[in-house]
Amino acid sequence: MFPELGFQESLTQELILQELSALGLKGKKLAGTGVMAELKSKSAGKTLMLRSDIDALPIQEENAHGFASRHKRVMHACGHDAHVAILLGAARKLHAQGPNKGTVRYNFQPAEEGLNGAGAMIEAGICDGADATIGYHIWQHLPVGKIGVVTGPAMAAVDRFEITIEGKGGHAAMPQRAIDPIVIAAQLVTAFQTIVGRNVNPFDTAVVTVGQIHAGNAFNVIPPRVTMEGTVRTFSTAVQDTIEARMTSLAKDLPKGFGAKGTLAYHRENPALVNDAAMADFCREVAADIVGKKNVVNPEPSMGGEDHAFYQLLIPGCYVFLGSAYKKGETFYHHHPQFDFDEHVLPIGADFVAHAARTWLDRV
Repeated sequence: MFPELGFQESLTQELILQELSALGLKGKKLAGTGVMAELKSKSAGKTLMLRSDIDALPIQEENAHGFASRHKRVMHACGHDAHVAILLGAARKLHAQGPNKGTVRYNFQPAEEGLNGAGAMIEAGICDGADATIGYHIWQHLPVGKIGVVTGPAMAAVDRFEITIEGKGGHAAMPQRAIDPIVIAAQLVTAFQTIVGRNVNPFDTAVVTVGQIHAGNAFNVIPPRVTMEGTVRTFSTAVQDTIEARMTSLAKDLPKGFGAKGTLAYHRENPALVNDAAMADFCREVAADIVGKKNVVNPEPSMGGEDHAFYQLLIPGCYVFLGSAYKKGETFYHHHPQFDFDEHVLPIGADFVAHAARTWLDRV
């Protein structure tokens, strides 16, 4: 009911600390609003990091549930509240029956939604001494009771771009005396789509989306400039390089051909999330123990982004999709103002995470 945006999760942090304290675990504040805690076995061994993101999104909730958001224009539209509940549930199970050796490290990470909370937690030392990691996301693309595991690239790299087109303003009835940046922007949006269609190998995957265009404030005026923002999603660095190079060229040369000036700022925000093959095989095995082998699936990789990728650049890991869609009725997907999930995923997720931690630490 009280969702908080990235690096503002103070209430959430206090709740997590209270729940951990009730289990006899001393939580440590990291990266401002993040939390780390450890469950150490009596015998030395490896360290496995379990991670949950905790932040919400700037969306006005349109659900009428009693637990709907009480914060205006902020809601848990991506299920991070479920992720917290799952990891706390797993912590309770591991408190009752933990691994025989090694250390479980709990990572409650702030600011996943575009603010690189993972990077802040890494800088604060969350990965120091960790040998592997497991992350998860409730997944509206799978019905509750299914668990999806991908080997290799599971979620895309996230790039963000900003473009400014400087034209020449004028009267809408006299376009010959102006350089219309809106017309140029329209051409540029279309040209960007040819990058995927004509410069990227058809066997590779990529998305180029312009999400914002801002220009003008009157119906009868040609504005002097247009600003555009959008995102690029890829799975390989080679494709990422190709798209950035082509966009840079088009953003400069196409406006120039119309007598305008175009500038592009290109930001690589998250790398692709790539699951370690051995960890993926292990997670399939654990998932089969929880939901049965027939309910463990190999879903398509997602073009969505996830900053858990930064952890898996440093240590082997696997990011798992926990089916959360209702089996009947309409499904509202992630980042929708009516996002809602089947809460039966919560005990399934907690069982999976706890069983994975016990099994991996006892095995290695």
